[in-house]
Amino acid sequence: MPIVNRDLDSSSQRVVINSSHGFAAGVVGTGVTLTCALVPWPSTLDAVRVGAFGLSGAPAVALSVNRLIVGTGFTTMTLGMTSLTVPAFGTSGMGSGVLAASGNSLLVLQAGDLLCLTTSGAATAAIGYVASFVLKATQDIKSSFGI
Repeated sequence: MPIVNRDLDSSSQRVVINSSHGFAAGVVGTGVTLTCALVPWPSTLDAVRVGAFGLSGAPAVALSVNRLIVGTGFTTMTLGMTSLTVPAFGTSGMGSGVLAASGNSLLVLQAGDLLCLTTSGAATAAIGYVASFVLKATQDIKSSFGI
């Protein structure tokens, strides 16, 4: 059931989760999966932004979610954005992910889902990535990780 709250408009019902992957000792190459954020409560993913610094080439990322299904194990689902070219942070700003159509069940996240980015692109690398995820709760009453 969606939130119906007379005190908060729709923008105030959203939470931004930031994730930063900076590596001083090496670079993030092609085919690396970066774990970005744990989803604290049932929600929808409204937007994602990704940027990088120390680029070599034109790296791209795909957004996915890892979910534990009891009795089955972990499963990985791609979330609409399969190849976002990441701009250099500070020169081009951040790249916006194009997500699946609104109402798509893949955008509905469960508590404990792990949001991930997987790098791609031939002969590309970056020293670090930053990602921001905009989540909107799907319930009025929520607890973070059961607390």
